Amino acid sequence: MTDHITRGRRDTRPLHYAALTDTVQMTVPESDMVRQRCRTIVTRLTGTALHDDRLLYAAEHLATHLPSRLRTKLLTLRDRGNVDGALLIKGLPIGELDDTPHHPSEEPAWWDVPVASLVQLSIMSILGSPISYAEEKAGQLIQDVYPQDGAEQKQENSGSVLLELHTEDGFLRTPPDYLSLLCLRSDHERRAATVACGIRRVLTGIPAEMLAILRRPRFQIAFSSSFVADSQPRWTQPLPVLTGPTDDPNLCVDLHGMVALDDQAEQALNVLQELMEANLVGGVLEPGELLIVDNNSAVHGRTDFTPHYDGRDRWLRRCFVTNNLRRVRADIINGRMLRSRERDTVPG
Repeated sequence: MTDHITRGRRDTRPLHYAALTDTVQMTVPESDMVRQRCRTIVTRLTGTALHDDRLLYAAEHLATHLPSRLRTKLLTLRDRGNVDGALLIKGLPIGELDDTPHHPSEEPAWWDVPVASLVQLSIMSILGSPISYAEEKAGQLIQDVYPQDGAEQKQENSGSVLLELHTEDGFLRTPPDYLSLLCLRSDHERRAATVACGIRRVLTGIPAEMLAILRRPRFQIAFSSSFVADSQPRWTQPLPVLTGPTDDPNLCVDLHGMVALDDQAEQALNVLQELMEANLVGGVLEPGELLIVDNNSAVHGRTDFTPHYDGRDRWLRRCFVTNNLRRVRADIINGRMLRSRERDTVPG
């Protein structure tokens, strides 16, 4: 059986990807209008906690002023999805920025980057209700993603090596339905490409016998270190990779942290990995670009890059939403969800 730490890609060839075609471009006047409305909210709510309903509802109201073509794209993604499970929005206002953080102690409050914070919450409110997890980045509703010195080799958002394709927090009973990554600053060499692949894109290439195996609970995922208090391995119960409709299934996979529980399951997982790596879309995110990933139907990852730790490193902000807050309400305490679906034993 393959060890979850060493699984990953079987060679060192670079990932290849095509440009994401499902995009929306904001015009300069539209961006300026949204920026001004953000400033109005800031004058009223600076100092308010990010989980405060007043702030979240203000961001949701702001969404009614977004361009209709953008709202239509978001509603279509929510209701119909798309073949790549991703949508790219360009030309968003982000406001003035300080240096890229080096350490969690340097991460800004939302009112330090108010335009970026409100724009991201506003857009995501069309897809669902913002959520966070108590064990991850102190339960922050918007999370800063940047390279951290000493964490380069980690398969987490603080690392800078190739980040393997994965479902976001797929080890949880209630992972987010959508995630967004808003770029505030690109990496120095413009080589950190965020990539994605939707299950619709590769479904017809998976042999029927492999599809049947992927639909059975013959896989387990290791918990991220953020969710493991004692640094000991934690694993999900056995679970399937694919569930739901045969022509548009839900997907839950992690090509670094997942193990197959038998040889046939390993073969099926390898086939899925090869197809996904051959059908990637994405690119280097530029400031003001927001990538949204349908976490039920697509995986995402990132190519490697070299951090400089000079205050101008790559800086994204991440936000999750659920499309059914009632479904996850029992797992929420003080606005933050608690981990679930845990198993203490090592698979096999």
